[in-house]
Amino acid sequence: MSTITVLVAPRIHPTSQRATRCKADATAVALGLELGLPLRMLCAGSIGDSVARDYLALGAPKLEILQCPTDTPLLDTLLPALRDVPWVLTGTRSEADQGTGVLPYALATALGRPVVTDVLAIEPDGAAWIVTQALPKGARRRLRVQAPAVLAVSAAAPLILRHALADAVTGQIVHTAVAPIAATAPAGRLVPTSKRRKLLEAKTVQSGHARMLGAIESPSTGGTVVQTGTPDSKAQAVLDYLRSHSLVSF
Repeated sequence: MSTITVLVAPRIHPTSQRATRCKADATAVALGLELGLPLRMLCAGSIGDSVARDYLALGAPKLEILQCPTDTPLLDTLLPALRDVPWVLTGTRSEADQGTGVLPYALATALGRPVVTDVLAIEPDGAAWIVTQALPKGARRRLRVQAPAVLAVSAAAPLILRHALADAVTGQIVHTAVAPIAATAPAGRLVPTSKRRKLLEAKTVQSGHARMLGAIESPSTGGTVVQTGTPDSKAQAVLDYLRSHSLVSF
């Protein structure tokens, strides 16, 4: 029977600055538990006891924490534990502004297996899985995926995240020491976490009334307004306009 390994990690809440569980990772755990297969919940690096208990409250019996030196790259820590794992589930990206979402791609490259992102649902189909993937503009795509593979679960997957106090208390937290393996593929370029996105500024500052008029009023295209004169002169002005634009040939 295949074993599912789900990668989880803590996140820093933007308001309280406290460590909490990541919704995308929690959704990946909930999706893996729905399949009814043995599930291994894995975390690389340090994680607070309260956050670990929050993940265990989802229903997984155990959380395994990989211990390694603090300066070890994340990918090097995960590779020894995922070499022989058929199915790896992760969150699509961190919920923080600085999250790059590069981990599923870098992990799949290092393991030499395909990756499917924005996963919404999984259905077992013999030895393979039927994966529902979210596409732009609300479109959906169903893929038949063979193991081994890396699946990045979207936080928007239609799942209800449970929180059982009994599971949070009885769940086991296991610390495992690992010997890091250097990844052959780069995991991306690190940037300072304090770097913020540059906000776009409007070229011109207008009031709401001016913007509304600009949207509903059509710009003037030129021409002459004839308000005085005889009917013959007005008709001649119209005829001259039609001839100047080659609309009539007489």
